[in-house]
Amino acid sequence: MALIHVSANTLCRLSGLKPNQIEPTLTSLGIPLEGEEGDDLSLEITPNRPDWLSVEGVARSCYAWRTAKSKNYKALPAKVHFTADPSVQNVRPAFGSAIARNVVIDEEFLQSLIQLQEKLHDTLGRGRKKMAIGLHDMAAIEPPFTYKAVGREEVRFVPLGHSTPMTCGQILLEHEKGRAYAHLVGEKCPLITDKDGDVLSFPPIINGERTRVSLSSRDLLIDCTGTSEEVVRITVNILCAALADRGAQIEEVFVNRKPYEIFKSQTHPLPLKGANQLLGLQLDLPALTRHLARMGHAVSGKQVQSPAWRADLLGEVDLVEDIAISMGYNELPMPLPAFGSIASSQETHAALHEAALGLGYFEAMSWILTNQTVISRSRALGPALRVSNPLTEEFATLRPWLYPNLLDILAHSKSQPLPIYLYEIGPVLEPENGPSSSSAGDFVQADHFSAMAMHPKSCFSEIWAHLQGIAQAMGHELALQPEDIDGFIPGRGARVLVKDGSEPAKPIGLIGEIHPEVLQAFGLEQPVALFELGTEWMEEKKPTKKD
Repeated sequence: MALIHVSANTLCRLSGLKPNQIEPTLTSLGIPLEGEEGDDLSLEITPNRPDWLSVEGVARSCYAWRTAKSKNYKALPAKVHFTADPSVQNVRPAFGSAIARNVVIDEEFLQSLIQLQEKLHDTLGRGRKKMAIGLHDMAAIEPPFTYKAVGREEVRFVPLGHSTPMTCGQILLEHEKGRAYAHLVGEKCPLITDKDGDVLSFPPIINGERTRVSLSSRDLLIDCTGTSEEVVRITVNILCAALADRGAQIEEVFVNRKPYEIFKSQTHPLPLKGANQLLGLQLDLPALTRHLARMGHAVSGKQVQSPAWRADLLGEVDLVEDIAISMGYNELPMPLPAFGSIASSQETHAALHEAALGLGYFEAMSWILTNQTVISRSRALGPALRVSNPLTEEFATLRPWLYPNLLDILAHSKSQPLPIYLYEIGPVLEPENGPSSSSAGDFVQADHFSAMAMHPKSCFSEIWAHLQGIAQAMGHELALQPEDIDGFIPGRGARVLVKDGSEPAKPIGLIGEIHPEVLQAFGLEQPVALFELGTEWMEEKKPTKKD
C-alpha cells in the first residue's frame, strides 16, 4: 500500500463531493481513509491503482461514482517533434512524451505533482527501474528534442539543485540522486536534449536545473523513459489526466515522426454473461452499463471503453470486479456451495492452532513484509533484513518477529469490542545466531508463534497462564527467566525457557506486558500482554511406545 496526502477541499472541488460524502465514497471505492488533520487527508492506495496516487485521480473516480459519468479527455494534435535515437535501445528503450499547455500552478498543485511523480517512481516504476518521469518548463528550451545515449564524460550540464555543470559520471559519483540510482545506468548514459543541445534530463537520475518547474511555469513537457513500453504509456496518461483535471490542454508529440497517442481508450468485450455467472446475478444491459459507468468505463455496442490510465485491467474478470465494487460486496447474493466437501485438519502446527483457538484467540495472518516504522514503534529486538528495491516503503522490511505486525493490527482494530485476543503462526527472517542478536550476520527463515491479549485487565499473569496451558497440551514444561526487554514494562518481561528432560533449559522466546510508550506509538489505549516463541520447541510431543 502507498500512503498519499491529499487536500480535502481540492478533492471536493474536483469531484463535486460534499465534505460529509468523502469518507463513505472512498470506502465504497476501496480507498481507506487513514487519517484526517484539517484539510489534509491520508489515504492508502492499493498497488494495482497507480492512477489514484494523486488527488486528481481519486477525485476522477469519485466523480464517476457520484454521477455515473466519465469526464471527456481529448488531446490536441502533435506539433512538436521528438527523436528517440537508436543508441538508447540497449540502455532504456521505452519512451513516451506529451505537452501540457496553459497550466496554472499554485503551491498545493505543485506539491501534488511532486507527490504523484515520487509515488509513481516507487510503485509502478519499481524504484525508477521500469519507468522514470521528467517534468520540464518549456519556456527555456526549444524543440525539436532528442533522446539519446552518450558516454559518461561526453556532456556537462547543471543538475537540478546545483549551480555548476557536471558530467554524467560526476553526477553518478557525487550527486545524491546519482549515487542512489547509479545501479540503473551502464557505461552509456541516456540524455534528453533540445534543439541547441541543452540538456533537459538525465533519466532516470536527475533533471536539469534549466527546466525546473515553478509556480510561474505555463507549458510543461512530460518525458517518460524506461524498460517497459506498457508502463511508460500508462504513466504518461496518468500524468496527462492529472494535468487535464487541473485545466491544462494536453498536446500530443511526434516520436520518430509518429504521434504518441494520449487518452486512447482500452477496449474490452462486454462482460454481461461473465458478470452474471461470476457474481450470481441477473443483470440486464442498462444495469451493467450504469455499474461500469460508475467505475469510469463506457459501453459502446458490445464493447467496453476503459480509461487509458487504468493499469489493472488485464481481462474480463477485472471489469467484473469493478461491477462488484459498484454494487457493493454486501449486496451480492451468498448462496451455499452446490457441492459437498469433507474438511481435513491443518497439518502444519495443527495442535498449536487448536490450542490457541480453544483458549478463545482469533487467528491473524499478516504479510512477512512489513516496514521499519512498525518495527521501530514496537522496539522489536535485533536487526531486520531490508529489501534493496522495494515496490513500496510500506513493504520494505522482512519481519524478524510477529508481534510488531499484531500490534499494528490492534492499532487498526480499535473500533472492535474488547477483549481482543489474537494469535499468529507464520514465518519470520531472523539472524542465524538468534532473534535477539544485535548483529545481523546471515538471516534464516523460521516459524514463530505469537499471541496477545488487549483489554483493561490484560496482564502478565493472564498471558503466562495461557502459554502454560498451551505448553501442557503440547507436552512441554516451560520456565521463566526475568529480564527487562526493550518495549516491555520493566519488571513485567521475561525470557521463556523450555525444559527437555535432563538437558539444560533453552530460551525459545519472550513474554511480557507492552510498555505504555509503545502502546502510545500505536495509538492503543488499553493494556496489551503477549508472548512469542519459535515453533520448533512447541510441537506436540508424541507418546513413546515401550516394548
